[in-house]
Amino acid sequence: MAEIVIAVAGKVSEYLVAPIGRQLGYLFCYRSHAEKLRNQVQTLRTARIDEQITVDEATRKGDEIRPAVQDWLNQVDRITVEAEALMRDDQNMSCLNGWCPNLISRYQLGREAYKKAQVIVRIQTARNFPHGISYSVLPRSATFKGYECFQSRDSTLNDIMDVLRDDKTKMIGVCGMGGLGKTMLVKQVAQQAKQHNMFTTDIFIDVSWT
Repeated sequence: MAEIVIAVAGKVSEYLVAPIGRQLGYLFCYRSHAEKLRNQVQTLRTARIDEQITVDEATRKGDEIRPAVQDWLNQVDRITVEAEALMRDDQNMSCLNGWCPNLISRYQLGREAYKKAQVIVRIQTARNFPHGISYSVLPRSATFKGYECFQSRDSTLNDIMDVLRDDKTKMIGVCGMGGLGKTMLVKQVAQQAKQHNMFTTDIFIDVSWT
């Protein structure tokens, strides 16, 4: 019976001591919590910049950014603003020789710094996009004058646009018998590329054999 009472008492004390220790940690370790938050914000900023470079490249190619990626960027912006405001409060806290007599402010700062650091960890972990950051979208309504949409031609147009987005592509050839609409297809490709700002300059030369 005594062993059971001791075991129960030990378990109760475990559940009581852990939260108390965490609360005291907010108070006495608030500086370390604030410093950890500062480092994590800097790491998150770097990840944000790196992700934005990839997003800008996809946008330049005319792709649509996936909602999950945009949501991640928005989360980063929100938590960064909140963390920076908290760090400013830390710098403005009235201290004397490293000692801040306002225990309530120290406790609140330590607790908020700890919680925001945990949020940043979750956001960093969520930077995982298995389907990529973007997807290709071709505006069907924007067609070159005289261009007729057929299912087979549409498929060829999509294939050419996909290849054209590849930076390693240096040349694309469109071959076929006369009168199949090769020239119109190429003009439509040029129109799509221009609308998506894929190139800074476009030149079209129509050469016919006689």
